[in-house]
Amino acid sequence: MFQDRPRLSRPSCPSCPSCLSHLSRLSLSLSFGLIFLLVCGAALAAATPTVSPRLDAALGDDGFVWRNDDGRLTVWVFFVDKGLAGAALERALDQAENELSARVAWRRAKVTATGQRLVDARDLPVCPRYKDAITRLGAEVRRDSRWLNAASFRMTDTQVRQVAALPFVAKVDLVARFQRTPVPVAPTPDKRHDERSSRWTIDYGGNLAAMEQAAVPAVHEMGINGQGVIIGMLDTGFHTAHEALAGIPVIAAYDFVNDDPEVDNEAGDPGNAKNHGTQTMSTAMGYAPGNLVAPAFGASAVLAKTEDVATEEPIEEDHWVAGLEFVESHGADIVSSSLGYVDWYDWSDMDGNTAVSTIAADLAVARGVIVINSAGNSRGNNWGHINAPADGDSVITVGAVTSTGFYTFFSSPGPSYDGRIKPDVTALGSGNYVADPNNDTGYGQASGTSFSCPLTSGVAALVLSGAPSLTPMQVREALRETASRADDPDNDYGWGIINAYEAVRYFAPVILHEPLADTELVGVPYTVTATITDRVGLLATQLHYRVDGGTWNSVPLSATGNPDEYAGQIPGQAVGAQVDYYLWASGASGLDTRLPNMAPDSFFTFRVGPDVTAPFLAHEALGDQALIMWPPLVQCTAADNLGLDRVELTYTLNGGAVMGPYSLVDDGDGAYSLSFPVDVSGVQADDQFTYTLTAIDAAGTPNQTVSGPHSFQVIDALGVVLVLDDSPSEAADTVQYYGPDKQPMAFVPGARSSAASIAGWLEAAGYMADVIDAAGVTVADFTDYQLVVLSCGDNPTPVTSPSLCEALHDWVAAGGKLIVESGVIGLGAFYAPCSPDFASEVLHVVDWHGDDNGDLIMVAGQENHPLLNNPHIIAPTVDIIYEDYGDQDAVTPAADAYLVMGTVNQPGDAGILVYDDNLAPQAAQTVYFAFNVEAVAGDFGAQLTENAVRFLLAEELPGTASLAGTVTLPGAPDFSGVLVDAGHGITTITGLDGTWSLDSLHARSYTLTFSKAGWSTRILDVEVADGQALTGLDVSLLPVTETHYGVEPNLAIPDNDPTGITSTITVPVDEAGVLAGVTVDVDIAHTFQGDLVVQLTGPDGTVVGLHDRAGGSVDDIAGNYPESLEVSGPGSLADFQGLDNAGDWVLSIVDNAWGDIGTLNAWGLNFLILEPVSGVGDSGLPTVTRLLPNAPNPFNPQTRIRFDLAVGGRVRLGIYDIRGHLVRRLVDENRTAGSHFVRWDGLDDRGRVVSSGVYLYRLSHPTGIQERKMVLVR
Repeated sequence: MFQDRPRLSRPSCPSCPSCLSHLSRLSLSLSFGLIFLLVCGAALAAATPTVSPRLDAALGDDGFVWRNDDGRLTVWVFFVDKGLAGAALERALDQAENELSARVAWRRAKVTATGQRLVDARDLPVCPRYKDAITRLGAEVRRDSRWLNAASFRMTDTQVRQVAALPFVAKVDLVARFQRTPVPVAPTPDKRHDERSSRWTIDYGGNLAAMEQAAVPAVHEMGINGQGVIIGMLDTGFHTAHEALAGIPVIAAYDFVNDDPEVDNEAGDPGNAKNHGTQTMSTAMGYAPGNLVAPAFGASAVLAKTEDVATEEPIEEDHWVAGLEFVESHGADIVSSSLGYVDWYDWSDMDGNTAVSTIAADLAVARGVIVINSAGNSRGNNWGHINAPADGDSVITVGAVTSTGFYTFFSSPGPSYDGRIKPDVTALGSGNYVADPNNDTGYGQASGTSFSCPLTSGVAALVLSGAPSLTPMQVREALRETASRADDPDNDYGWGIINAYEAVRYFAPVILHEPLADTELVGVPYTVTATITDRVGLLATQLHYRVDGGTWNSVPLSATGNPDEYAGQIPGQAVGAQVDYYLWASGASGLDTRLPNMAPDSFFTFRVGPDVTAPFLAHEALGDQALIMWPPLVQCTAADNLGLDRVELTYTLNGGAVMGPYSLVDDGDGAYSLSFPVDVSGVQADDQFTYTLTAIDAAGTPNQTVSGPHSFQVIDALGVVLVLDDSPSEAADTVQYYGPDKQPMAFVPGARSSAASIAGWLEAAGYMADVIDAAGVTVADFTDYQLVVLSCGDNPTPVTSPSLCEALHDWVAAGGKLIVESGVIGLGAFYAPCSPDFASEVLHVVDWHGDDNGDLIMVAGQENHPLLNNPHIIAPTVDIIYEDYGDQDAVTPAADAYLVMGTVNQPGDAGILVYDDNLAPQAAQTVYFAFNVEAVAGDFGAQLTENAVRFLLAEELPGTASLAGTVTLPGAPDFSGVLVDAGHGITTITGLDGTWSLDSLHARSYTLTFSKAGWSTRILDVEVADGQALTGLDVSLLPVTETHYGVEPNLAIPDNDPTGITSTITVPVDEAGVLAGVTVDVDIAHTFQGDLVVQLTGPDGTVVGLHDRAGGSVDDIAGNYPESLEVSGPGSLADFQGLDNAGDWVLSIVDNAWGDIGTLNAWGLNFLILEPVSGVGDSGLPTVTRLLPNAPNPFNPQTRIRFDLAVGGRVRLGIYDIRGHLVRRLVDENRTAGSHFVRWDGLDDRGRVVSSGVYLYRLSHPTGIQERKMVLVR
């Protein structure tokens, strides 16, 4: 238990020389002006007060752009003094210091020399007499600033002149304004978390990439999460009821726009008033494991709503200054601000000493507050610099980078006007995962330095949590000196991307400790254990304790022998004793750390004596259960102050005897579960179960908590289906959909999902169907269901929740059955923010071709497909009643999927698309309706839905066909280790003799790939029927040599330029050979994949399209074609097989749309070269049978084909088109051993001229089958 006393003794000043030196200079520079005003007020009063030049220019100008609606101006009035002197001033300072809270005093003491006041004249209120005199002239007061000794007013031009003439006025100036610079293109899709998350104890959900980039998880693993730190947020409103924010302690909050303490939306506020603040707060402090976990989820908050979004006009800085003073006075250690002020200011004002907000920020730093501000989103616009207060030399200014570590195209660059490097550091500011302010369990994405700033604020909280005695400048030093570019800072990245783990360990000792709980142990020592580290070294460690509020005692914390572990003992106590304690460590750097931070005024506490506290137990009662899904899983969470002994379940069946108890399994972290302890054989439809859970603690006299009784009935259903209701939201600041032209797509009034209709249809058909809101779901929500239906209807912005996107990914990756119903999601998969692999791994589509593509038409050959026949017969043509773009997509299926129904205008596009993760024909894994089912005419929408569910849940039977053959490796001692891959996860390895077989196959066509390292790859297409055992599939591989070539051109890719760029790799003739295969490595940094066309041209002119504007708004193309990247076409890398690789290989990249930039960092080629094989042996005959490359290739009108036979026998040589159809039989006879040549003249078996294209020539001989490609060019 953590205790906090009301007042705090001041610790000694930190001894870091660089910190004290900086703070002394800062304090002197900020003090001089105000001291001069206070002491020499009479002299100033005699002088002529100043009207600033920019205000003077606005006076008399009725067209001045930022006058208020009533014609008045908003101005600052700076006063010459606080209206106090001598003994009155001293009394006021004494009172101000006494009124400081313990928390504020402790923080200020860190930056104040020993013996000096913790306050100065800046902390005194503005003189009320001065304000009253101005309001009597008719001016309207807005805000006071104690620190600036100023107040803001609205006044007329005449009143400005009158006020400027008052003797107590030092200066009158315009209040500067801010307008958030929007990020001009769609935010980058968030990369969903994957298996890497298993490395960490916490499930970061969609925020994993951001946290790993900033090295946050390793700090959380240390037990540091921002505990003991207060973050002040200056922003729009805050919706703290969101699940990711609900657990954050809010110490104080104030709305400076409406002058009330409510910072969430209230009556009269615009709908988006809460949005930006909610999003930034979640970036710094959010905590919803599995969805979003931010750096400082253990911190507390002070919230100031300083930004008015009610009008399109910029926000005035006086609210911001007032908010800054408010959060400082309530104990904030850190201020996170994503605002910046530029109106009225010139570039020359960005010198760290001129802008009002900058001066206020530096004054906050001088009071021990770490001020962190966004750099701004002005790179490339008319301003093009950082804003105020980001120019402050004591402000930590944060720029934005992408997920790949490149600065974003919008992140404002430095330097400050006086030449200082800015930003200080960078963090992720592109596609950040944030809380949805309009859905308490939803999430979205956002981009801008507005989000790199709170992310950095969260990391600063981790640094301060680990070492509470650090000053603002020491925290800045820790962040900068451990960032990625600390050795070479610049004005794009500053000192680089933050590294939380290294920054936390940079200064004072770090103490990690799990506080002792209450205990029933009387009179025995209580061992306190902690992990303590210091980057430089530890000098001393101590445990301080007291009993019943008495005198503090100390004992050493001694090393236990475990890494960095220390322990000490508190003597045993009597029943009823209250023990307080804290930990202390001193480091070799001269700094010490106390835990809790403010010890001894704060401390841990435990009590000795009998436990009478009952356990905590939470359980969501089971609903009615489908017999087909038996048994259900019973889950609960339970905990206890002394420890839990067990959780038990008892039940009755149909009112019979009580059965049990049965102990639930401890799953860790307070979670318990148990499969209902009745075998399915003992359960039937209409059975009634009643059960109770009991949590029992480990006390000497056990305490217990009961949940129940709860009852449910067993239902006889065809299946259990979860329907996800993905209805649209018109709320501002939700993730925006963008079209291929990068323009935002309009919201469609009245759009909705079809979830209610789908659930109703399925329930009428005999299924159990539950409907839940799609936003914020996780894959855990799908556990109790056989099939999930994503229903989007005509929602124009489906799957904007990254958590939903990720849940669907995880579900299908684990083999879950899925129906997707949407008329827009096909577009969204390529051009709207979702996971970059959503199109390929969930939808199984490769391209989007538009909307309103006409009625659905049955695909030839699918007449008997279950989707069209069971239980309902579907007509060959189904009408689509198209009303808006939410009703239909046209999408091209990937190679691993197939169509059941196409569209009239795009017959090769879905329609209805099916993907199967195995080859059993009875069922599949996913069905994708590329339309709104409620836009389907008649009853066909309901019938298609029921057919799809019946099809997906059908029982799958094993196959009855088999394939077998032999692989030879000429010259090898044995033929083992060749991988035979039939696709769809069906593989085997050859034995010593090269034999192989594949069993339990389903009837269909297969593409067999034979491969082994160091040998060529062979591909063989076969077709097998049910019950057929196809043998004799024999092939021979040839030895190959691997060669690699690469370059790092670092070429900028011009935006929207058809010329593009090219880079060349030249293969010398003396290193060349005949290609058996080629793969391509690429590293292209770009912020919109959908802009790019990437092609590879071989030395003979063969062109293969590697990337053809796929991927939509996804960042970067990095990986290997085809191993990790899919070749878009036209053509494939197999087109280069058989060619000589000598000469120039050219990679070309063209950006075909505006708004995004990139760089070709590096690329390379990996060749497999056929090794020379001796053509003849001692007998003069070939030693191996082989089919050699034709020459010339490409050719017109004829080409020569050579093949060698090691042994004579029946030989067939034929020409085939790419579909595998025979075009011309060239040889079908017995041939003797030796070399043979055949010419093909480009005619088919009937003597007709064949068209240009790619053709296969295949040699069948007694030892196997060999095949190559050729190109005919007419």
